[in-house]
Parts: sequence; C-alpha cells; structure tokens
Amino acid sequence: MKRMILPAVVAAFGFACIGAAHAAVESYTVDMNGYAVIGFVGNSPADYARAQQLANGWETQRHLMLKPQSIKAVAIDQSQGVALNQTQLREAIVQAALAKTP
Repeated sequence: MKRMILPAVVAAFGFACIGAAHAAVESYTVDMNGYAVIGFVGNSPADYARAQQLANGWETQRHLMLKPQSIKAVAIDQSQGVALNQTQLREAIVQAALAKTP
C-alpha cells in the first residue's frame, strides 16, 4: 500500500509546483487628466494571455459598475522580443485605450 501512495504523493506535489509557476504580468497606470488607464503588460505569450484575461475581467466589472468608471483596462503584448522603454510603454497603453471601444 505504501508503494502505491508514495508515487501518487510525489506526482501530486510535482503538479502543484508546476501549477504554482504563475504568469508574471506587470501593470502600469497612466493618468489622462482625470481618466486613468491600467495597462496589463505580458512579456511572453502566456503572460499576454493572462494580461488579456485581467483586462477583460476589469472591463467586465467596470461595465457592471463594480469598478470605477473613470478607469479603463487594456492588455499590452510585449512578447514580440522588442522591449519598450517607459515612454513607449505609456504611448502603447494610451493608444490601446483610445482604440478600444467604450
């Protein structure tokens, strides 16, 4: 019986460790004269997918009046291998917010 339980526990612990490697998504806030935009930035394809989920969740809650109406959320894809500096990242967040329908 012990021989069957030990591999199951080791396998479960291994899967738990793999599942604990969460995607690292950075968030930046840009103030636009009383209106704010939160940019969730993904640095890899998995991070970008998570950033999209976070932005969509924020927007859903905003439309349900659960989040402030003056804060919009967008996802930024930085997984293409080109690192953006702070000015370029701010510009990308503003452009994504302006391109997104209200």
